[in-house]
Amino acid sequence: MTVPCAQLKVFSPLEALSEPVATEIRKALDRGDGLSRSKARDAEAAWSATALPTGTLRPAPEAVQVRRVAGRTMVCPLQLELRAQLAYATLAGQVPSLVLEALIPEPRGRSLLEQTPTAVPPVLDRPFVAPLPWFLAFAPNEQRFTDPPEGRGPRLVHLTTVGQAGSRLERVIDVVGSVLLDADDLLGELGDLSLWVDTFDPGALLELDHGPAGRLRGAAGLKRDSTCTQLWRAVEALEEGDDHAAAVAYATARAAWSHPRRLARAS
Repeated sequence: MTVPCAQLKVFSPLEALSEPVATEIRKALDRGDGLSRSKARDAEAAWSATALPTGTLRPAPEAVQVRRVAGRTMVCPLQLELRAQLAYATLAGQVPSLVLEALIPEPRGRSLLEQTPTAVPPVLDRPFVAPLPWFLAFAPNEQRFTDPPEGRGPRLVHLTTVGQAGSRLERVIDVVGSVLLDADDLLGELGDLSLWVDTFDPGALLELDHGPAGRLRGAAGLKRDSTCTQLWRAVEALEEGDDHAAAVAYATARAAWSHPRRLARAS
């Protein structure tokens, strides 16, 4: 069973990518191998279900999701092996080695996952619920809910540019650092996110797709979601010195995702 995840993805213009990555992606696009959103999800699920347990961790290097915006082709290389290494490193710090051996029984698979990642992935995954700091990369009017009669159910997506996201995160870090006491954990999360965003071209697109994780709240919950609005109310209240209003807005944002968060803890 695949764990429902929210994803933060960067879609870069081809000219912003380094060689030979850009060349390989151009070849893939010329062959028609660019993936839609649904096909990218299918590829990720299939690879994690088959490659990880057997140790065959060599996805096609041209596996890439494509968005076309205003006549431009924007791409997000899936980099499944790199993301698996990062996820494995996180898990290794949380569970005993016996659990890791049970999850990845093939020694070759574990040895590949234990290699030190050498790049920054353009996709961040989080099971069950998107971290609240992710929302602060976006403005409330950059949120879109859809629930087509066909397809895979309701979707909540936020979309902005990397440059705008970086500026917003810097603002929040300044506010939190100057106003809140004992906010080291939050500042650490915001700082890590800001560093990750700054890795990419300012003109690239940043997308928060709640995907299967968001659907745990149902169509009605996603449609009326105001997390981004509430978090920015909290930031603005802190700027104005209104700690009470900030606490209320933050608590409202957090409460909206309480059910998926309980599922994450239970897992």
